[in-house]
Amino acid sequence: MRSIVIGGGHLAYFAVTTLREIDSKGRIVIIEFTSEKIEMLKKTFPYAEAIQQSVDKVEEYIVKNRSLIDILISATDSDALNLRYAKHSVRNEIPIVIAVLNNPLNEPIFRRENIKYLINPYKTITSKVKEIVNKFLANTIYEFSRINGGIYALKIEDARILRKVRNFILKNDPPFFSTSVDSRVRTSSAENIEVGDVVYVACLDKDIKDLLEKIKEGGK
Repeated sequence: MRSIVIGGGHLAYFAVTTLREIDSKGRIVIIEFTSEKIEMLKKTFPYAEAIQQSVDKVEEYIVKNRSLIDILISATDSDALNLRYAKHSVRNEIPIVIAVLNNPLNEPIFRRENIKYLINPYKTITSKVKEIVNKFLANTIYEFSRINGGIYALKIEDARILRKVRNFILKNDPPFFSTSVDSRVRTSSAENIEVGDVVYVACLDKDIKDLLEKIKEGGK
């Protein structure tokens, strides 16, 4: 696997280490703009090739090497640059183009430009904080970015929540399964879910938010 990572900051660090974990023999090229970071990158990632390019020369590098690139990850500290390089890579038919967001509010802009694969690290941070602090009823297990959905885990803490979740499943018919306290898996029907179970349900963001609002409202 031949990968290009644009950027030398902390976002790029995680991208490079993940690519190395996926394919330990793959070729990784890191493109950075400053000589100071280039030297640091060479020491940090001896298995990767660190190349210094000016901001305006990156597109030219992509064009010259596009037949050799399987994956391009734009992970600079600037969403404007990430969008610029991702759009250029899509136009040049790089098989997999990934952009990392610095500001989650910019996600719709990338979507409008047909950037299919976006990484929003702040969504991950939010879900992990919720999981650790345990103040919310649903934790994000996996995100389907292209359809704004995901797999969510809901703890059935009492009979009222049980009724809400059962009604949600019966109405929307989403893929789901539940695990009991003793780790048994129940998948046959919503009627088999019990208080104390954790339900894993796949649905759209708006649907899980609607369910949580109904749970907060109280009542039957």
